[in-house]
Amino acid sequence: MGKSLDRTGWAATGAGVLGALAMTSCCILPLVLVSLGVTGVFIGQLTALYAYKWVTFSFAAAALGYGFWKAYRPVPAKDCGTGTSARPVDRGLMRALLWGALAVALLALIFPYAAPRILTF
Repeated sequence: MGKSLDRTGWAATGAGVLGALAMTSCCILPLVLVSLGVTGVFIGQLTALYAYKWVTFSFAAAALGYGFWKAYRPVPAKDCGTGTSARPVDRGLMRALLWGALAVALLALIFPYAAPRILTF
């Protein structure tokens, strides 16, 4: 049972990170790509994804919530009477990835509102 719990925890963390990255696709990702020298017509088309911002935010919020629940819930004591035990999950790495994904999601959420104020200075 410990093995399946490990996989679902990492799957929830991965979904949270992917959700946060999906949120950046309309606003922050084009800016980052142009900053790195990546050009092309497709970069201008990424702004069309802004209409789906709340869909990606809902996905990211649900995935991050589930990921935080898996990362911070108490782990029940394992019964080692059978002679087998699972390797414990590195919850520190999982938590760090989730907090980073949350920061990216929040940045993507406030970027359209904060950018005009920041860029006018």
